[in-house]
Amino acid sequence: MSDDYQPRKNSSTTMIVIVVLALIAAAAAFFFLRDDAPIASQTVTTPVAVAPQAVAISSAAAAPIVEYEPPQPVIEVEPLPGLNDSDASIIAALQQLRGEGLLQLLVPQEVLRKFVLAVNNVAEGKVIHEYRPVVSPPPPFIADTFSVMVEGTAVDQERVSPNNFQRYEPYVTTLALIDSDAAVAVYRRFYPLLEEAFRELGLKKPNFHSVMIAAIDNILAAPDVQGDLLLVRPKVFYQFADPALETMPQTHKLMLRMGPENARSVKASLRQLRARLVN
Repeated sequence: MSDDYQPRKNSSTTMIVIVVLALIAAAAAFFFLRDDAPIASQTVTTPVAVAPQAVAISSAAAAPIVEYEPPQPVIEVEPLPGLNDSDASIIAALQQLRGEGLLQLLVPQEVLRKFVLAVNNVAEGKVIHEYRPVVSPPPPFIADTFSVMVEGTAVDQERVSPNNFQRYEPYVTTLALIDSDAAVAVYRRFYPLLEEAFRELGLKKPNFHSVMIAAIDNILAAPDVQGDLLLVRPKVFYQFADPALETMPQTHKLMLRMGPENARSVKASLRQLRARLVN
């Protein structure tokens, strides 16, 4: 997959959504979701079909945090609200910026704190299941059952269904429609509150801005995989049949579950956003 793949754009400019707080790692719209809830399925054997070919698969969950200088404070016409009272301002900003699409995905309580916690988890390669800033995609996780012939015997196997990728379309489309310059401007405005929420976590990390860049880098490092993603189900939840895929960071596995086209669009959007953040 080439690095110059462009994020998908909606032809209607009136549908442009600017993410105000699910900003930079706005993969938050889907990176912080769990979609491996059990569904009815027959028992399957360990697949024997050829596993998909992955590029540079790594089981390392998180790279060391590289320190970046946080954005300079913005001179405010109106002072920022306190962190505890910031939700109303954020929702109002979203409404003013035609953020209806985002509002449908957003959990509107404790937005800043949830966002900061989620970004920190992504930087560590983890998917947050509780206290998350966005709603889950519609259930259930979808797997396809198919048969292959092994020494003259039909053997049932399961794989991630292409129909499963559609569950992520609203999140991917929202991210692709972000105006990166506007998003970064709002990020700068609210950065003091983001940093305050980050300091509440008591982590020994340089600053929230550095963690934000690390979260983006974690997503960009997810491998590109071609072919069927074969599954096994040893207990309740599905797992990837390929041990190399199953041992990857949770964030990378979720990128695989959303499908190659969605993953390419997400990465293209985040590359644009990262370039503006570090410059």
